[in-house]
Amino acid sequence: MAENADNMMVTEFQESSSTLSVRWSDELSVESNQFQETIVALFSEIVEKNVRNLIVSSGTPAGGILTEEVISHFIQHIPDTPLRNIAILESADYLWDYNLLQVIKLLISNYKLPIAVELMKGSAAANKWFASIAQK
Repeated sequence: MAENADNMMVTEFQESSSTLSVRWSDELSVESNQFQETIVALFSEIVEKNVRNLIVSSGTPAGGILTEEVISHFIQHIPDTPLRNIAILESADYLWDYNLLQVIKLLISNYKLPIAVELMKGSAAANKWFASIAQK
């Protein structure tokens, strides 16, 4: 398990399945500069570890909406990653989950990215989904 310098993001990598799990501190607003810094670090780790599957746990979101900078970073960098599947874990805030899912789906669709994204109940369901895709 790895934490970034200010403990705002924690990642865990499973090399055997090429799966990276990421979660953010409940105190971190997605509109903050710190969140932007964690996104930059996340994309670096995805490339460095050749991650195909990403599990996103936003915990209890501290509010805000994804900034233009975060969305722009996503658009500019995700095509250069090996990422193929994103599982968003359900949080206590269904509206946040659904909005995040829709933003990512829209970006994938508009930029014709070869990435699947789903909302999942938990990590076990996400790993089961990744395994079923790998068998196809």
